[in-house]
Amino acid sequence: MDILSKLRVVFWGLVIGLWGLFMYQYINEDMSSLKKFHVAANPFTGKPDPLAIVKRTAGPVTPYLPPGPEPQAGTTTIQGSLIKPIAGPEIKDVAELGMMPEHSLKDKAGIPAIQDSAEEPYPEAPKGFATKVTRHFVIYEEGPQVSKEIADTVETLHGNIMLDLIAFSPWSREKKVYIFFAQTQGTYRRITGRPEWSGGAASLSERKIYLYKSDEAFGILAHELTHIYFDSFFTPSTPSPLWLSEGIATYIQSERGYSTPGWLKENLKRLETGSGFKLTDLVRIEDLQGADEDNVRLWYAQAYSLARFLMRMKTGESFYLFCKGLRDGAPVAQALYRAYGMPYNKLSSLEYAWRYDLKTGKISAVNR
Repeated sequence: MDILSKLRVVFWGLVIGLWGLFMYQYINEDMSSLKKFHVAANPFTGKPDPLAIVKRTAGPVTPYLPPGPEPQAGTTTIQGSLIKPIAGPEIKDVAELGMMPEHSLKDKAGIPAIQDSAEEPYPEAPKGFATKVTRHFVIYEEGPQVSKEIADTVETLHGNIMLDLIAFSPWSREKKVYIFFAQTQGTYRRITGRPEWSGGAASLSERKIYLYKSDEAFGILAHELTHIYFDSFFTPSTPSPLWLSEGIATYIQSERGYSTPGWLKENLKRLETGSGFKLTDLVRIEDLQGADEDNVRLWYAQAYSLARFLMRMKTGESFYLFCKGLRDGAPVAQALYRAYGMPYNKLSSLEYAWRYDLKTGKISAVNR
């Protein structure tokens, strides 16, 4: 082999080696960064397995969303879901089944930033409720005393959530969240005035969560605590985007709260086959009121999947920097590029990578 041929072999060897190194760095996930965490049993259910999933009949799988019901006058449709800003009461209901609370951007716009300051006086306990102060909560439980099981469970849940969200809610070291546990739905409705279908309610600005003991209570608590912790990072003028807020809340509920909604698995399967929203549409939706149930569940599943992808795609501060960019007013694509770098300089690039990872897991390197 002459000297020219040898140089060619060396040259192409270097090219292939550099390409392989780039691909390794791009798709490899530092598995050591996935923290271990303790999972507590659900104290609100008699079922032995807190991960039990309610089986539901899956709908037909179609490429992207099929057209939804005819919109009412004055509403705008995006890929079958309705954008319909509607004013509502300060306390937001969580459906008894499904655990999909109705927090819109308009609701969040009035949430004041939580400052590190002296703790305000605790709310008065409702009649017939005992009170217990823990490290991070004031717990109100109907009955003669607050059970140690519930107090330990909510503190364990807090610790699990902080594995992901401590940078977003440093105030939680000093300020407490108020949790009201009723023994029955009747008591819950009496102290809150909520409708019969409501399984829980939350006031994000007052850091209050109202529940009654049920199989869904633990999942509702995890979901709503995430809203309180994560959404407080943003400001009234730039509230957390709805897709990101609900995606993170569903992620924490499933991964840290150990309470996976029954509809999530089947809708993730639909996303893997190409169904769902285009990301340019997903990030524009500001309210889910009026949308049909199947489309709402698919939207939640996609928001969850995308939030999980962003959190696991890279180690370090990438996700935090992305959220900080959004809070500071940067467009989604710009915040994405500043936090994650190339090739994530536009939403279409993120969508391509996310959908590829749905099928292969090679970018996040996490087995689902």
